[in-house]
Amino acid sequence: METEEKEMFFFIADISGYTAFMLKNQTDYAHGTLVIMQLMECLIKKVSLPLEISKLEGDAIFFYLTKEHMPKEFKANPLLFGKKIIELFTVFSHKLQELISSTPCKCGGCSNIHQLNLKIISHYGKAAMTKIGGFQELSGVDVIIPHRLLKNNIKEKRYLLMTEPVYHQIHLPSDGKIAESTEQDKDLGTIHVFVYYPQVEEMVIEKKKLSPLENLRGHVKFMMATLLIKLGLKKILPFHNLPKQNDK
Repeated sequence: METEEKEMFFFIADISGYTAFMLKNQTDYAHGTLVIMQLMECLIKKVSLPLEISKLEGDAIFFYLTKEHMPKEFKANPLLFGKKIIELFTVFSHKLQELISSTPCKCGGCSNIHQLNLKIISHYGKAAMTKIGGFQELSGVDVIIPHRLLKNNIKEKRYLLMTEPVYHQIHLPSDGKIAESTEQDKDLGTIHVFVYYPQVEEMVIEKKKLSPLENLRGHVKFMMATLLIKLGLKKILPFHNLPKQNDK
């Protein structure tokens, strides 16, 4: 086991709006899991080198970029770095549109997928990197900060929250809005933050009209996927925001 401290950017991409929805509607467990799985998978595919995933945390992805692995093009043009992060909002929105327009199911959960959104929390600092097997475990106070900031006073569901060290090292597209604020933590005290609200193509709420054959194919595909989950034959992520199947 080998430990090394390095400077890095920390990011947590978190799907917002789902916990309250699931508790309120008590929709089918497998349907809810399938929706979150597809949204998570589209984000995971987008988090590519030089960004590294540290771990999956239920309905969130914790990833990072070490200072030593910062690409030259990011250093020369910080806007490229900002655009790479903002692209996560775009792919999430497009996947959401796809699910809204194509799912044949009319249950409460599938009919209200549009309530989901994405927030990203970011911080810059130091972390001890411990290699355990083939994974890098991150630890330290600076790792705690972005996790604490997941609980904040921001009312909107779609945003990029940056601590001051991140704000001064990353440039973002000018079409979004930035607000300056503070968050209070019982242990960490006052944390100065900047909140960026990205301009992302709005969701298409209306379902597209499917032919009888397309509708049948959609039903079969959806039913097979949910059946595999219920039978335990399809591996799923441990989503902490979904109630257990035997919960009442």
